[in-house]
Amino acid sequence: MKKPPLFSTIANFDPKQAPILPRDERFKALGSDVVTETSLIEKLAPTLPSGQAKNAHIPHNPDLKPSAVLIPIMQRESGLMVLLTMRSTKLRKHSGQIALPGGKIDAEDENAIATALREAHEEIGLPIANCQVIGALHRHETGTGFEITPIVALVNPNYTPALSEDEVSEIFEVPLLHILNPEHHNHHELTWTNADGTHTRDWYGIPSLDLDGSSRHIWGVTARVLRNFYEHLHGEPL
Repeated sequence: MKKPPLFSTIANFDPKQAPILPRDERFKALGSDVVTETSLIEKLAPTLPSGQAKNAHIPHNPDLKPSAVLIPIMQRESGLMVLLTMRSTKLRKHSGQIALPGGKIDAEDENAIATALREAHEEIGLPIANCQVIGALHRHETGTGFEITPIVALVNPNYTPALSEDEVSEIFEVPLLHILNPEHHNHHELTWTNADGTHTRDWYGIPSLDLDGSSRHIWGVTARVLRNFYEHLHGEPL
């Protein structure tokens, strides 16, 4: 499989400034009346078996590396929040970008759920006992060579974060209802030419504010996973 060119090869690349495609008007915002812990459990229950499948370390696509990420959702006084991380600048891939806790599925991991929970514990100190896994989304292939299984969990926020400095520089929370509003989903597309020819790539960007009011731009793989999560809750097949 030929990998698409890396964005890092584009001079002065800014994912926020690329042209935005027209919105798909089929999609509507999901409100607090339909997005509750109970409704998420009910909606995602049929997806759990895919996260429990054995041999998750064997890729569907032999050119890709199987991995799993956790979508941690926690209840705050202000509503449901999604916990996100900022990747360390020490990392070789996606350094300094917003991400979900996760990593490579090892042969020793029982399934993708085990990987996502293990990685969240290793990266941010999230105890496995604090997590109630409620769903597993379909695998997502990335241009950087990974096959990602997103695992959704309700998380008890009462824990003391312990960040792995080699992997995570900080954690923060964004309102789930903001993530589930397609008006915040900017579908970018960029065409450029270099020595290898002309290339076109597209990606989602989700401009957000965290609980402290700081601006956070979620884009790339993380935004695509969250968009897939929204589409599933909206009733779209994955």
